[in-house]
Amino acid sequence: MIALTIVQLVAVALAGLALLIGVWMLVIARRPWRAKDEEAPPPRIRLLGLSYILVFGSAMVQVVLQVRGDAALGLGALMVMGGAIVVAYVWLDLRAKRRATLSDAAVDRLRKVRSEAPSVQS
Repeated sequence: MIALTIVQLVAVALAGLALLIGVWMLVIARRPWRAKDEEAPPPRIRLLGLSYILVFGSAMVQVVLQVRGDAALGLGALMVMGGAIVVAYVWLDLRAKRRATLSDAAVDRLRKVRSEAPSVQS
């Protein structure tokens, strides 16, 4: 009984910390673990903050109140929604990185073509 209480207390504390990080990302739109010199963080950071709030907020309510029935089903649905948002965030992040890599490669090819092209003089 005491071990279960300690586990629940630790779970609530960690979920509370994740909930605060989620609020930080939603409001400030910056990841706290990234450098401060990030001038324009992408808007998908707010999605990640929302998912933290949904998942860990629902987990806190579930652990503290021990809800059952339809209320537990609703909390589970919120957790699943938060997980779906994380999947969307990962997809958007990968797409943005792929586009950045492709644009860097295109710029390098353009510079190479310009340097190899004969100059036209009038």
